Amino acid sequence: MQVLLSRILRRAARVDHALAWCGRKLAGTLLTVFVALLLAATPAQRADAAEPHRYALSMFHFNIQYVAGGLEGFVPGLPADSPQVRNWEIDDEMVEDHIITESFEPVLDLYLAHPTWGVDIELQGYFLDVLAARHPTVLAKLRSLAVSGQAEVVSFHYSDQLFLAFPREDWERSQTLTRQTFERNGIPLATTVFAQEGQAGTGMPRAMAERGYRVLVWPKNLFSFQHGAFDAAPYYSLGGVDMIAGAQGVRSVAGDVEIDVDWTFFDDGEKLATGDADPYFTPIFIHKPPAVARYEKEVAGLEAQGYSISTIGRYVSEVRGLGVEPAQAPPLLDGTWQPNSTDGMRKWLGGAGIWDAERDNDVRSVQALAHREIVAAETAAHASAIDRSPLDDAWRLLALSEVSDSTGINPFRGEVEYGIGDATEALRIATEAIDQAKASLGAQTVQIDVAQGSVQVEPPVPEGGGEIAPPLQVRVDAGGRTWRQSWTGAAAGVARLELQFDPGSAAPSRKLAVTFPGDSTEIVYCPALDDDRPVSIPKSSFTFDHYQMALANGLIGLSAQRFVVKETARVHLAATVTPTDGDVTFSDDTAPTQDRLTWVFHVVDGTLDDAVGYANRLNVSPTVIR
Repeated sequence: MQVLLSRILRRAARVDHALAWCGRKLAGTLLTVFVALLLAATPAQRADAAEPHRYALSMFHFNIQYVAGGLEGFVPGLPADSPQVRNWEIDDEMVEDHIITESFEPVLDLYLAHPTWGVDIELQGYFLDVLAARHPTVLAKLRSLAVSGQAEVVSFHYSDQLFLAFPREDWERSQTLTRQTFERNGIPLATTVFAQEGQAGTGMPRAMAERGYRVLVWPKNLFSFQHGAFDAAPYYSLGGVDMIAGAQGVRSVAGDVEIDVDWTFFDDGEKLATGDADPYFTPIFIHKPPAVARYEKEVAGLEAQGYSISTIGRYVSEVRGLGVEPAQAPPLLDGTWQPNSTDGMRKWLGGAGIWDAERDNDVRSVQALAHREIVAAETAAHASAIDRSPLDDAWRLLALSEVSDSTGINPFRGEVEYGIGDATEALRIATEAIDQAKASLGAQTVQIDVAQGSVQVEPPVPEGGGEIAPPLQVRVDAGGRTWRQSWTGAAAGVARLELQFDPGSAAPSRKLAVTFPGDSTEIVYCPALDDDRPVSIPKSSFTFDHYQMALANGLIGLSAQRFVVKETARVHLAATVTPTDGDVTFSDDTAPTQDRLTWVFHVVDGTLDDAVGYANRLNVSPTVIR
């Protein structure tokens, strides 16, 4: 009303000046009529003005693999007769059970008590398998919420795997397991996507659209890390799907429509009902009803203010129905939801945590090796008509092994062993399948071409590449160790670099790094889930001072005609780029000092298509001799 009266008085003053020649009495009469007419129109304008559309959203991210492998050994030195043994020396299943009973079920009960409140609950397909096996009553509660539409049960992968770091095939197999698990348990799968560690990337929209997903939740911190502080649009368009900025409030006016969005929760779901405790700390990881009551009061307060306690999918659908058009998302790079604290993707691919047992490169490279052998075994099985069903177990084990927690954020020994153990069992299954295929074909040796889907019996032995002059000068930080480099020809226009690091001295550093010089002003790579679709994005599009790339197929550009490809089965570390130069650095802060280590990279001189094809033949769909 104050704004309206101010406008009226300003207009009246202009009218008063224009009519001065009429005399003060006539002007006063006309002004009185003018103000009366404006005020008379005011009630109709207020009645027509729409109230803001208010929404309160949430995302409860639950991870049944929060402590992958269990807590045995987490607290070293506990005497066998200590009363604390029962709290700490618990296996994988016991940790999973605590997550369900102490943190998951109380959240379900809260929303069941408020049937008008929508909620998004993200979990992996494996979570449903655990519920079905040991907690059927909790599964029934989840089913009730999901079938009624009150809850969106969000899932993009079977295991909480670091899917941004691996070929699309790994996610495809994981996605298939997820859908089978949801269908088997009668849980509708939401069309909204949020992923473990808030993983988000521009290759996801195509994969989403092909599987019927519609809305990608892109974490606000990943957005702002790349582009600085921003005012969020109600929703965005990204690669053919809708996207919202997760945890970012919205205050937006589009034409006559005003949209207000608040978030009631956007975090690890385990922390709400336990008062911010997590499953690593069993004695305090217990259901705390006052914590739930506080949250319940906050949400009820928003509802009293006119907020719709909505699911994300319903929110986007309703806003679109109001005629609000999506904003176009800016250029974005693959990453996770807390890039400031995790140094981007590097926390899972070379960044050290608090435990000396961490072995990022060992864990991720053996998983990449397992991928290579499983896809080779699939090809051999089809060519030889042997039973391929054991390979289903290998894919499931690979998905479990790729769980993010086996290398980050602070993996202890049990989690590291979980990641290595499941991957090596998958390797064993694949190796056995290849041996059976060879026996079926009557072959001592076979060449398996995964890309072509072919197997050649008794192939000619390929000649190794000879030593060549280095095509560029790499900079190596060996952490005080003795190291060597060798360059050999791998293919036309391709040089293979092998770096060998000897075991350290009495007090060596665990830090190793290699930098490849470059001059590119663009970031050139293949986003995760888009192994064959490279992008080139000007570095000037971003505000960060450095960024870390997972590189699922190993490729990144150094210049217009030069690329480096890490051989992921030998070195699977994050690549660090900066906007000020074209150099690319791979580093590992978790390298075991007592081991002799070998890293392998390939430098490709040629076109981008040449480099992508080579990277995929090396790391995604290889040709191997077995």
